[in-house]
Amino acid sequence: MLCLAAGIIYAQNEPYVLGADISWMQQREKEGVKYYRGNQQDDLLSLLKGVGFNYIRLRIFVDPKAKDPNVPNDASGWNPYPYSAAGYCGLDSTIKVAKRVKAAGMKFLLDFHYSDTWADPGKQYKPVSWQSLNTVALLSDKVRSYTKESLQKFKDAGALPDMVQVGNEVVHGMIHPEGRNNGDAFARLVLAGIKGVKDVDPNIKIMMHTINSENPLNWLNTLKSNLNKVEANAANQIDVIGLSYYPKWHGNVDSLKRVMTAISKNHNIKIAVAEYADFHREVNDAVYNLPDNKGLGTFAWEPQEFSGDDSKPLFDYTNGARRSNARLELYPKMVTDYGITNIQPSSSSIRSSSSLASSSSRASSSSAISSSSSLASSSSRASSSSRASSSSAISSSSLASSSSVGESSSSSAEDITPVLNANSIEKNIEGTRIYFDGSRVLIKKTLPNGKSRIFDLKGDER
Repeated sequence: MLCLAAGIIYAQNEPYVLGADISWMQQREKEGVKYYRGNQQDDLLSLLKGVGFNYIRLRIFVDPKAKDPNVPNDASGWNPYPYSAAGYCGLDSTIKVAKRVKAAGMKFLLDFHYSDTWADPGKQYKPVSWQSLNTVALLSDKVRSYTKESLQKFKDAGALPDMVQVGNEVVHGMIHPEGRNNGDAFARLVLAGIKGVKDVDPNIKIMMHTINSENPLNWLNTLKSNLNKVEANAANQIDVIGLSYYPKWHGNVDSLKRVMTAISKNHNIKIAVAEYADFHREVNDAVYNLPDNKGLGTFAWEPQEFSGDDSKPLFDYTNGARRSNARLELYPKMVTDYGITNIQPSSSSIRSSSSLASSSSRASSSSAISSSSSLASSSSRASSSSRASSSSAISSSSLASSSSVGESSSSSAEDITPVLNANSIEKNIEGTRIYFDGSRVLIKKTLPNGKSRIFDLKGDER
């Protein structure tokens, strides 16, 4: 058995986040787009969960149907208004997607743009229906009430977010012109957004979102200082600093590491990459390995389709469908390497695990767990390599031998069987933890010295 270094898997205050922004999903489904992992078609949420994603980010606009005649077309003829004549990424449509996220057992980050259309470093357009609000005081009242009323509707629908972004890429402030730049006015608008969140549920985490350039550490220092001037200790309500990272605009991964490390040394705050679309493993390694467990996780931006800005999506568009590529298969390995154990199977995964249970029951009578056809069934959305690694067997004697390194175990194949069914995906047996990581069953053995060993049903160490 391969012994994993003790530092690779360690207790975190909360599970590491493997997240994705899939706000285009609802619109694409309406257009008839189908999603595949290999030859297996699946609901996008179930497919992402099957490889280890545990958090979904959704953007929301005040009125995506709105038009602003004062905003001209750009040089290419593109105009940001309306964002969606059909209302995608508005309140009602976003609640529908959020309910699906919650039903899938995933966590949910809501990204308030405080605009009717895209908000980013280059533009932070005031919502058309807010045009008459031309003072910071009036806008602050509106930000708080709008945030509160929106979240109350999510709560009523049983889809309250676990985390909220107060603004999107607000490096130059938000709701221009009143909230332009990182000054007192911006701080007041941010605080209004935070209060609107806490009015509904004080347990919702707050993320502030900037970009991996233009000195994010100085930006955070200034924002927190201004927040505390508006209200004592107001800055303490920020739980997470989120960074956008696109190599074309923000440098190489080493640049991202330097920025995140500087923030971690100067602030007691969680750090996330709120948007990225390239170097998927490298970005996650950089966040996961931040000192003092300050790396919260990452959110891949529209990984099912985005390929702009020289980025690399997790799916390729082929013959009217989006089909997974090799980059998607990086994620199951991250789940294992980062020790993420909060991944629970979605409904389609649970259906597959039923065949695992029946297979296991048959195997236990002969003192072995057979993982040939039944494991392949449970991994129907897995890559060919994952299916191959699951297509052999582990006997109870091999389990015993793996446990004998450091301490003995009385666990047998019959003891393991309860984990392999739809109602019990995780079980602890005298220091041996058996769990489903989203694509396969893993066994974690805790030794007396506190170190851990992890292996799969083939007997290979992970």
